[in-house]
Amino acid sequence: MLKRLRVFIDGPRTGRENMAIDARLLERHAPGDPTILRIYRWSPPAVSSGYHQPDADFDLDRIAARGYDLVKRPTGGRAILHAEELTYAVVGTSPSALFGETLHDSYRTINDALLAFLGDLGVAADISGGESLAEARGSICFRSAGRHEITVGGLKLIGSAQRRREGVFLQHGSILTGPAHADLLNCLAAPPPQYRSTADLEAETTHLGSLLGLAPRDLDYGKLEDGLEA
Repeated sequence: MLKRLRVFIDGPRTGRENMAIDARLLERHAPGDPTILRIYRWSPPAVSSGYHQPDADFDLDRIAARGYDLVKRPTGGRAILHAEELTYAVVGTSPSALFGETLHDSYRTINDALLAFLGDLGVAADISGGESLAEARGSICFRSAGRHEITVGGLKLIGSAQRRREGVFLQHGSILTGPAHADLLNCLAAPPPQYRSTADLEAETTHLGSLLGLAPRDLDYGKLEDGLEA
């Protein structure tokens, strides 16, 4: 995915474990250290909220009844249900020759690698031009494709978020492999009124299972992890 990497393929972990590992990797990283790529999944599925997102956005009883974790991300953004997905995290130095001078430069470098990964799978993807202010203030991450998000045919496939501190950054993102993320609507205290069912949210996203003509359970996650690492 990127040159001069330390790669960790972690497999499925709980939401608390995943976010604690990402936060620790960021905390321990110093400018100039080798770039880290971590690839992981979630077991059980977990709802994650952005760092500044209020807990009042969520229906805790429904989340518990579904057996989902609820965890806060070290990055910003809005709520995601991590169910059928492959997640990546990159920890690196910025400014640097590899990641450029700005937040947008680092997003561009990582997105170029993600587009190459998808291209190797035969998926022709694009980078979104952005979302409206009203969409940006919503509670759902995969509701719309914000700036730097990766889309296929106008439908959101990969959502990412970043946190920066003292010359280093953490960027992590969700690569959807199935439609289960749409159950997030049933985990919110007040779902947006335009969504009558999870099908409405599914209609705004796509996933690798659909794009590759496979049921999500039939995807070879080992092959996807190897491709993301390459």
